[in-house]
Amino acid sequence: MAISKNTDRGKRWNKLILVAAIPLLVTGALRSADVPLASPPETLSRVIVTGQSESESLTSPSAEKAAEQKNEVPGGFTLRNAEEMERGRASNFEDLLKRTPGLFLQTENGAEVTKVSIRGSGILSEDEPLGVQFMLDGLTLNQGDGEAILEDFDLATVKYAEVFRGANAFKYGSITLGGAINLVTMTGYDADPFRVRLEGGSYGYFRSQVSFGGVAGSFDYVGSVMDRYRDGFREHSTENTERIFGDVGYKFNEHLENRFYVTLDRVDRQLPGGLTKQELNDDPQQANEDAVAEDFNKKWTLLRLADKISYRSDGYEFDAGLFWFHRNMEERGFFSPDFRQGITAFYSDNYGVSLNFVTHDELFGRQNIFTVGLSPQLEKEVTQNFENLGGHRGQTTALNTGISINAPLYVENQHYLTDKFSVLTGMQAIYAQRHFEDHFLSDDDGDQSHEQNFYGWNPKAGLIYEFDKENQIFTNFSGSWQPPSFDNMVEFEDGPNSSVVYTPLHPQRARTLEIGTRGEHGRFEWELSLYHSWLRNELLELNDAQGNDIGAVNVERSYHQGIEASLDIELLKSVFLDKKKDGAGDRLTLSQTYTLNDFHFDADPVFGDNRIGGLPIHLYEAELLYVTEAGFYAGPNLQCNITRYPVDQANTLFADSYALIGFKIGYRPKKGFSIFFEAKNLTDQRFASAVDPIADARTASDAQIFHPGDGRAFYGGISWSW
Repeated sequence: MAISKNTDRGKRWNKLILVAAIPLLVTGALRSADVPLASPPETLSRVIVTGQSESESLTSPSAEKAAEQKNEVPGGFTLRNAEEMERGRASNFEDLLKRTPGLFLQTENGAEVTKVSIRGSGILSEDEPLGVQFMLDGLTLNQGDGEAILEDFDLATVKYAEVFRGANAFKYGSITLGGAINLVTMTGYDADPFRVRLEGGSYGYFRSQVSFGGVAGSFDYVGSVMDRYRDGFREHSTENTERIFGDVGYKFNEHLENRFYVTLDRVDRQLPGGLTKQELNDDPQQANEDAVAEDFNKKWTLLRLADKISYRSDGYEFDAGLFWFHRNMEERGFFSPDFRQGITAFYSDNYGVSLNFVTHDELFGRQNIFTVGLSPQLEKEVTQNFENLGGHRGQTTALNTGISINAPLYVENQHYLTDKFSVLTGMQAIYAQRHFEDHFLSDDDGDQSHEQNFYGWNPKAGLIYEFDKENQIFTNFSGSWQPPSFDNMVEFEDGPNSSVVYTPLHPQRARTLEIGTRGEHGRFEWELSLYHSWLRNELLELNDAQGNDIGAVNVERSYHQGIEASLDIELLKSVFLDKKKDGAGDRLTLSQTYTLNDFHFDADPVFGDNRIGGLPIHLYEAELLYVTEAGFYAGPNLQCNITRYPVDQANTLFADSYALIGFKIGYRPKKGFSIFFEAKNLTDQRFASAVDPIADARTASDAQIFHPGDGRAFYGGISWSW
């Protein structure tokens, strides 16, 4: 039987390689078809242009500048422009990053994204994304132990997002399997002098935002104030958020610029809790009974200060940044004598530095790009737990301090063997520490204080062949190394006289092989990556029947493999408007993405070769959009989870497939008045937008681990800029 399983697994991987080979061959055929074989194109030497436009920031480059990285990334890399988001509701990360290949977002309350997965990394984290590095202009937004809270930033001040999948995020110090998402902010050079945007819609949703920006001599500035309120699709899911963001830049000369950032954030959100599958199907708008009785809630305040300085000249790039942010949070959750987590209150301070140096020069007569960087971070978090007595604090059940250190040092070198063919090699060396101090020693488990020091390294090697500036094929082999977070290791045990326990864990390690292509030809634009990751000590979260996180375990052997694909097609040009005659043409485009998540245990003593639960297997998204150059647009969209997927590791309980149909229409010129209308889930499907996977549903038949997605919803909005 072992031979049969290995053979089947090999066949699956062979099929992935075969699928990858087809577009690679097509890419070459498309490019070669443009040039007769008898007349090969003349090879032109690569020219490096230095200097910087007066009208562009050095610390926050344009999307056109960011797109040049396609020639330097031998793997999955996607740009998402914020202008696309603002054609509809512009509320959260799901609105910004929709139709990004390889990326899956989950929300537990419909208001904000609570789980993020790239290549399966971190999808089983409790309610704060883990396994993906989030950054603002290259400076991390994650806490010191790796977790992230995505509600802390106003996406209305983002001009685009860079999504680096896997080890393609090395240059930002990302060490995880998932990679990194970098948000690039507006500056005074590209922001509107004054702008107002109002949105409203179903379930009491209302969002208002006022922003301004400009340039005054060597200074530029941006400011934004945002408020968002939502009654919620479900009972007990009201949310209220306010954010203030600003940045001020000073350009010393055309080569040197400094930028200072400030963020203030306040969130107050009710949590409706999980439901059983039957409860979801019967009435998805209901709340968990315990969530109402104990007033499940999460609220926090955040202050973040950061500074970044950038230098660009004569083939040299240098970026240095530092940041600090303070968070004060309270979360009211489930409490019983057998699970005494109850109300969690903590405050934390995070400190970080980022240094990155890049040279564009020649080596052995060929172009060479060398990168070296360091990005250490320190977090101190003080946490206290209380009994939850109907939403009020009772006696203390835990008190502790956690100190986290992450310090990755990384080096990369990309060398061009020919004008079109380059090889990239790199290495990361990482030190991490998790120091837990238990100050509450009267519980049954006694002193749980513990300190762990981790040392790791990640290799990387890649190849890129550039048919031209827009079209490449690539492959890479890389490592990833993720130390456990405190949420992985510190949890309340499940049982009589429950108390906090510290469970030492090993870092998650993986080796990943990737192959793919990206490019554009005529009316087609595409991205395709296929990958296979061999994991050791994968960090998987465990939940009880009520969906409470009871810690993580190291799975000795597992593997992740998948497909990340997108294809944009310009179906028609000048449908009703002739650009030559009217000066404003129109077009009809079809944008599509497909993601395959094929994740399995590998000869596990308990779960064998079962599929790892909690993540859809086949995801398909599409949008058919009619657009005119004058600013009018309209069209339907589709989001599909094509097949059911398991929500327990025993593969006995499943979340159902779904297809969500939407439509948007609006008018958005480059300046002035804009308006939009958007409909979501027009067929009013009942589906799980997030799940809390458990080990075996057969031992918890009434597991409340399903979080319903929003029903049919309508949104509209207006904006004015001048």
